[in-house]
Amino acid sequence: MGELSVATPIDTMELRALLSAAAGPVNFIGGGTDMLIAGRTMPTGGLLIDLSRMAGMAFISADDGGIRIGGATTVAAIAGHRGLATRLPALAEAAAQCGSVQIRNRATIGGNVANAAPAADLVPVLVAAKARLGCIGRDGASRELAICDYAPDRGYLIAEVILPGDGLLPCSAFVKLGPRQALSISRLNIALLAEFQDGRFGDVRMAAGALGPRPLRLPLAEASLAGKKLERAVLREFLSALAAEVDAAIPGRNSQVYKRRAIAGLGLDLVAQALGLSPRGQLFEDAAE
Repeated sequence: MGELSVATPIDTMELRALLSAAAGPVNFIGGGTDMLIAGRTMPTGGLLIDLSRMAGMAFISADDGGIRIGGATTVAAIAGHRGLATRLPALAEAAAQCGSVQIRNRATIGGNVANAAPAADLVPVLVAAKARLGCIGRDGASRELAICDYAPDRGYLIAEVILPGDGLLPCSAFVKLGPRQALSISRLNIALLAEFQDGRFGDVRMAAGALGPRPLRLPLAEASLAGKKLERAVLREFLSALAAEVDAAIPGRNSQVYKRRAIAGLGLDLVAQALGLSPRGQLFEDAAE
């Protein structure tokens, strides 16, 4: 294999030209928080494209329609963006819990998706929000993919993350469980987007990470809440549905029993947070018994 070449394009035109001319493997580096960790495989040949100087790839647009986030936008920028905190609180919360301050200041949303880690914190929110990815292929051409159709081995660069306005439900939340209180890789994380009015759920969308090789939608849990009133019996049905999701995702795994228990507590915290309620309220305490 030939030597590794490094290029640092300054705009999309230069980037597309590099991709079109590349004959061998192409890798991208944004914040580099995963690639530079000791023990990770580093590319030894082909072309490594450094995105750190790319104009126009770090932005957040959260107007009255949808949300668009540039692929090189840092996790810290997402965590601190007031418009996102209003339009999609779950994404801002997931970003705020992603790694350390130093990691958040370098890690990018495009890298969080492209790294394809089962426990990636931003991805369950994006899956639940029906995100689409604006990508640039090896031929330099643009294409748009549903996030669930994205595969890192196809060589696409994630130029932006697109959250359609019709997918942004008014209530949202994100919770995670890790081995310690801070700087923790998730052992389990869940995102919820929901409609809720007059004590009743409307549309509900949920996704969880660390239950499989990639974050999963939770259709049983969604169906247990959708169209239902917020009451003890419904929450108990919701907990049963969450346990069934774990059984379906990791049957026979050593962690199955642990995650069946863990997802119950996370699920109640998730619903309470999305609705602005206390998970220590009587309704949630009764449901947990």
